[in-house]
Amino acid sequence: MPLVDASLCFRAGDERPSSRGVFGKPNDSRAKSAMKLSAIDPKLLLALHALLQEGSVTRAARRRGIGQPAMSRSLGRLRQHFKDPLLVRKGRQLILTPVARALVPSVEKAADAIADVFEDASGPTAEARRIYVVACADLFGVAVIPRLLQELGGGSRTAGIEVRTIPARASEQILEDGVDIVLGSFEDVPPTVNQRHMFSDAFVCVVRADHPRVDSSMSLKTYLELSHLEVLPAPLARPGLRIERALGPRAGERRVVVRVPYFSLAARVLSQSDLVLTMTGSFARMLQDFATLKVVPAPIKIPPLRFSLIWHHRHDADVTHARLRDLVSKICRESFGESL
Repeated sequence: MPLVDASLCFRAGDERPSSRGVFGKPNDSRAKSAMKLSAIDPKLLLALHALLQEGSVTRAARRRGIGQPAMSRSLGRLRQHFKDPLLVRKGRQLILTPVARALVPSVEKAADAIADVFEDASGPTAEARRIYVVACADLFGVAVIPRLLQELGGGSRTAGIEVRTIPARASEQILEDGVDIVLGSFEDVPPTVNQRHMFSDAFVCVVRADHPRVDSSMSLKTYLELSHLEVLPAPLARPGLRIERALGPRAGERRVVVRVPYFSLAARVLSQSDLVLTMTGSFARMLQDFATLKVVPAPIKIPPLRFSLIWHHRHDADVTHARLRDLVSKICRESFGESL
């Protein structure tokens, strides 16, 4: 397969095979390979690498930092070269053909070799720049993204970050359309998705600092008499479900009067009302940076919430993606401590 010729896989310092045969005559196969090498477009190889990794033209284009039309043109050239469609539609998804699956190991090696050749003391070339897409609630982003950007070198040469809100409730749906990792609390994670537990956090209550009915603690009677605010970081999310389970037969006495999609907005609403928000402690203390608020223990026992990082299995063999996951885990460990 000329596009991923073995000569691309040699690294600096490796001894290359001689272009001459054992009797001093030119090695025809190596000579022909060298001639074909001059016709190889490295950008096309990197496009192939992205397409095989992502299984999507849209996601591959975003990963390479180019437009979807340009990636579609690259796919057309690749299909012509290999005389195979490479990606075929199955239902709403594109899947790799047998030929494409067979290419994966060789393309991985060739892409790594190109990265080794062009990476020097000044860092990877602009062509190697990658945009990581992270989906999370706004407070999670406040805690993680600035540190992650620093760890990635400021995002100027090696990598950039795109932060999105969580677009769906189901974990597999969240990871569609090019999302690399999602940070949050997840249940019923499907087998196609990996999950790494990062930390657990206990529940507390948040009210305005000069709330007329709340001092350093809150009784269950007061809790049920007050009106409540909920934050829904994803469509159809049910943040009050754990609270209702903890209240048991008294769950119907809790009145939710406002639901908002952002914690930063919730902070402003709380500061100008007598509402109460039940959320986890680490993020509640962060909320105090947005408004003058007070954090008190929850008057009911709610099991701590487990926060995880999830990603699709297709990224398992991606070394740079693994580094991203490790960096996020490190930042969360340092910001929120070990699991409860």
